[in-house]
Amino acid sequence: MKRCLKYILFLLILYNTYLISSEISIGLSIGKPTGVSCNMKLANDKTRGYDLGFEVNTTNSKLYFIFDVVKYNYKKITSKELTGKIPVFYGFGVGVINLDRKTKLGIRIVGGIEYIFSDIPFNIFFKLAPEVYLIPSTSVEVSPALGIRYIF
Repeated sequence: MKRCLKYILFLLILYNTYLISSEISIGLSIGKPTGVSCNMKLANDKTRGYDLGFEVNTTNSKLYFIFDVVKYNYKKITSKELTGKIPVFYGFGVGVINLDRKTKLGIRIVGGIEYIFSDIPFNIFFKLAPEVYLIPSTSVEVSPALGIRYIF
């Protein structure tokens, strides 16, 4: 029942952001976590990012819920050879890991780079996020991710 409520809460947060967003992109990411990545563009070059992913190894399995708020800077990197945009992004977020019936909660700082194609509705991205988990005990992790999203 708890797991079902977590999914419902995640979907409600997504729907709430959908109502105020101007552009949505959904795709896949590989790294930490591997799973679904969703970005919802807001005003002033800010976005809300949601990641739902998993990690399975021989000792345990992890389910990740990640929520980030990032700001895009389109002026840092420009290219005359490439036709798309190359924004740099940075921000902060919250990470929740469900680890074999235990839940970890932490904060993260996220930064990365994205390439938005001009002729097709896709973007590719790389992000890196150092995380400090505070509940149930303190731990530090680094989460790199590489992915692609379709822009609606």
